[in-house]
Amino acid sequence: MDRNRVTVKIYGQEYTVADTKSEEEIRELAEYVDSRMRKLARAAGDMSVGSVAVLTAMVIADELSQAKKEKEIAEQAKAQSESDAKYYLKMWDDSKQSFLQYKDSVNQMADKSKVDDKALEELKQKCKEYESTCFDLQMENIQLKSKLEKMQ
Repeated sequence: MDRNRVTVKIYGQEYTVADTKSEEEIRELAEYVDSRMRKLARAAGDMSVGSVAVLTAMVIADELSQAKKEKEIAEQAKAQSESDAKYYLKMWDDSKQSFLQYKDSVNQMADKSKVDDKALEELKQKCKEYESTCFDLQMENIQLKSKLEKMQ
């Protein structure tokens, strides 16, 4: 892999940095270190360059440690979110399946209701026929009684 060689200035000193990062990335990192060293030197007052560099390294190491912790927390939150998403997708699928079964049951009941309604109509029709037949038989019975009474 090609290495970029970039000359940067950190805290008044020039350094040549060779890295696989782009020139822009190397310059950004150098500017960050320079900025942190200058800020620390202003806050601390009279210190040697070596002390400023070591304290800056400690501050940046602390930032890195914090970033790692935050990354771990974010990864745990992501894992929990993925787990929750799987759980809710399963609940959705289960609900959808239950709904489809319910819908099938309703359709079956509706079909059965249509069959039952048709059977009921047929029974009502037969009842009307039997009523008519009973009425006819009653009329015939009355006529026969009348004839029988006349014959006696």
